[in-house]
Amino acid sequence: MLDFFAQMTFVIGILSPIFAYRADQKNVGRINLVTVFAFLIIWFYVISTGPAYNHPISMLFYALIVVNCGFAIGNSVLFLRERNPLLSLKKLLATLLCLTVLCFVFIELMYPTNVLSDTLLQTVMLTVPIFVCGVIWARLRQIDREPEHT
Repeated sequence: MLDFFAQMTFVIGILSPIFAYRADQKNVGRINLVTVFAFLIIWFYVISTGPAYNHPISMLFYALIVVNCGFAIGNSVLFLRERNPLLSLKKLLATLLCLTVLCFVFIELMYPTNVLSDTLLQTVMLTVPIFVCGVIWARLRQIDREPEHT
């Protein structure tokens, strides 16, 4: 199950600059695009060479995963707020925090590990697809409620 969410996290992280460009945040989108390219280059390096877990390239790989997940969450919030500017940022962050805590508890109960960094990484990889897909679903519902222009 976590493999599916990990793959979804990679796809969402790679496609996250689209959300920034759609929300007219071109500078954020460009920075995100640079991190995506760096992630892809390091990902191919890690796959081809297989460095150790504590190798600096591996640590940079995991850091870029978290950075791209942060961009994915931030860009999806910008994308949702672009359509509804009155949407409370506090409510979105509270929803994200509750979802993160629930995912952390789920990961700890279902896949207990002794390494906190692994648990946190699995929590991020479970939280990001659920939150971003929820934002996309909410945005589609907003579009569905708009009157048709004929």
